Amino acid sequence: MEKWARRYGGSVQFLMVCVDGARVAIEFGRMFDLRAVVNCHIPSREYMPVGYGQLGCSGFIISDEKGCFVSRKTKAYLQYGEEAFRHVEDVLRKNLFVEMPSVSTFEEKKSSEGDILGSDWALPSVGVSSMDREHEHCEEALSLLLRSPTVQTLTVAMEVLTQHFQHEERLMKESGFGRPQEKFSPYANHVTDHERILDVGYVELAKHQQPNASFLAMSCSETSMDEPHKSFLSMTCSDTQDGSV
Repeated sequence: MEKWARRYGGSVQFLMVCVDGARVAIEFGRMFDLRAVVNCHIPSREYMPVGYGQLGCSGFIISDEKGCFVSRKTKAYLQYGEEAFRHVEDVLRKNLFVEMPSVSTFEEKKSSEGDILGSDWALPSVGVSSMDREHEHCEEALSLLLRSPTVQTLTVAMEVLTQHFQHEERLMKESGFGRPQEKFSPYANHVTDHERILDVGYVELAKHQQPNASFLAMSCSETSMDEPHKSFLSMTCSDTQDGSV
């Protein structure tokens, strides 16, 4: 969003609304160096959207200059990859007649400092030591997968991610972080993103071979492995299956 906001300039306003308070909004602003994006937060539950809405990683809400919605939910990145970004740009171009400036007319400032794509970028702490360690393990497993994309490294990455996601969801629920008792909440959206990530890895793994024993041991259901399209979340021990989300 920040890159979009800088590139489109004043022709499009990008608004990031945090649903988890001012502290989280400020932290995100610092973490991702938000300067062109309008960074704000919902002050209380009374201001939460009514009727529809979702967190940004599940798609963007786009309105025209009068506040009339032209898209209530664009494509989600974890489902469509880079196509999700092109979809946003297509909506802006086709519905609002806003063209994104070409690279030749826009010079983006690049700095490796604080850039999440930079080689010196470090994972920020979430304030929970066990989660910090697990995030490091996830980063190591995914980095190995990128360097050496094999069935073995994918299986390892899936095991590490599955264990971490289940632990993280349990801690979030036990602590009440992200309002897990509510359907529209940071917790519910976070769990959905976990599901999408695991779906991508599981489907890819199923294309090449049956998951190994250690991977199968982490499943709690009798679901047949002949159903690679089935949501991976329903095949794991996640406590989100109790209907609370």
